[in-house]
Amino acid sequence: MSTRAALVLAIVVFVVTLLVRWPARALTPLLPAGISCDGAAGTVWHGSCARVHGGHTTLADVSWTLHPAALLRLRLSADVASADPRASGRARVQLSRGGELQISALSAQLPLQGGLSLLPRGLSGTLLFALARAQLRHGELTELTGSVRVLQLRSASQSAELGSFELQFPPAAKGAAIQGQLRDLGGPLSLSGQLRLTRGNSYELSGSVAARGDASPQLVQALQLLGPPDTQGRRTFSLAGSL
Repeated sequence: MSTRAALVLAIVVFVVTLLVRWPARALTPLLPAGISCDGAAGTVWHGSCARVHGGHTTLADVSWTLHPAALLRLRLSADVASADPRASGRARVQLSRGGELQISALSAQLPLQGGLSLLPRGLSGTLLFALARAQLRHGELTELTGSVRVLQLRSASQSAELGSFELQFPPAAKGAAIQGQLRDLGGPLSLSGQLRLTRGNSYELSGSVAARGDASPQLVQALQLLGPPDTQGRRTFSLAGSL
């Protein structure tokens, strides 16, 4: 080996070693506005945060492993995991040029408190995510495949158990609107419906619902606000807005 080749090899080894040992705390100034990492440990390639703050949400014990091969395609890809007992989960996240964010193999469990954009406030329960793929472009959801479950949903205003439900998102053609099928998984409500997500993160949720024999009197009374039932005893509902 020539002296020049040996020098180049030594420089390459030095740079690779430096990058591999680059501390995780060096990433914190590069985080998006509104997101912070406390207690960074490990390296840029395999590190963790004792706490991650974003808006009104705080997650504990968040870790990641970067995939160097993705950098050759000018993409940032990492396996991310949360061991927070309140909101545990894992996923592969990939950020591409042009503001495209892809999330795959997402499995997560977290509490539902205070409601979601699609649900009234005053609800509690557990959310289970099992998403094969989700894609956002400039903050707009453009693809979603998998399922979202709400378990042991309870209404504080009605002091009533509502049951468990599932939203299933089958694969859709590229460019088509995202559509999910809603159904109950047992409980005092018999429910079925459809969720349609369109451009601008707008949504339309519609379906029908009926009380089963074990529904509480308060729940039966609340359903009457939806209007008169059809010949099968079901009442229709419809919600629209933006995420």
